[in-house]
Amino acid sequence: MKINLIIDKYHNEKAHSIKRALERMGLEISASEYEMTLFVGGDGTFANKSLEFDDRPVLFLSRHWNKPNGSVSYNSQANIDSKSLSRIAKAITAGNYTIEKQPVLNAVYSGKKYSSLYDFFVERYATKEAMRYEIKVKVGKKSFRTYSISNGFIITTPLGSTGYYSYLDVLNGVQQKRIEYGKIGLAHILPVRIRDFCGSNKVGPEIRRVFSDKAVVRATIERDVGQIMFGTAGNRGIRIGAKKPIDFYIDKKNSLKMVLLDFRH
Repeated sequence: MKINLIIDKYHNEKAHSIKRALERMGLEISASEYEMTLFVGGDGTFANKSLEFDDRPVLFLSRHWNKPNGSVSYNSQANIDSKSLSRIAKAITAGNYTIEKQPVLNAVYSGKKYSSLYDFFVERYATKEAMRYEIKVKVGKKSFRTYSISNGFIITTPLGSTGYYSYLDVLNGVQQKRIEYGKIGLAHILPVRIRDFCGSNKVGPEIRRVFSDKAVVRATIERDVGQIMFGTAGNRGIRIGAKKPIDFYIDKKNSLKMVLLDFRH
């Protein structure tokens, strides 16, 4: 079986040994005409690179980190070590896995579309002044509006919801959990004020909410505080202007074929 092997820069010292081990187990490493892509790294590498290979199944692998600030890999299927590599290779060659389609989140700003497997977040960048913004959510005939003063906001897919979206869980010492499949998540980042409305009715404020992934979410920044949208491929972000809306939505026709092994290690 031919596989495409992608290893992030933080695993460079292990790249040769991982490649040799997989080849000894009967897998052929190839950057063309491959049947599956194997990513080795953290969530950041997977989020940034996986959509480049969305035409074929993708398997996300990581490794144990002893460093306090080592890579985080909440969505990896297995950790790389001498024992698990053998199990991974056997599972792949024997077809002991399933394919789960992961939705892709799109953001449209100033006529340009950006895509993310995980999330987008817009944060203040150039000043200590807080962001002021309005977010409208429409699902069919139903509508929701939220107005907030905060450090910014997060829009996430289920796969990305164990990351930045779950910062409240980390602060409260609670294990992060994915939001339900078929949903899209919205979170305010360290808000000092939230005012929420369902239709024309004012409702209690919530820092995090989930909506159907059929929703179209439109965010508009009221004041320019040097805000940047992160979540696009790479880590530089996109400068977002005030009074210019950003539309977020899930494209049902676009998804990533994520490989789920029959075991998790």
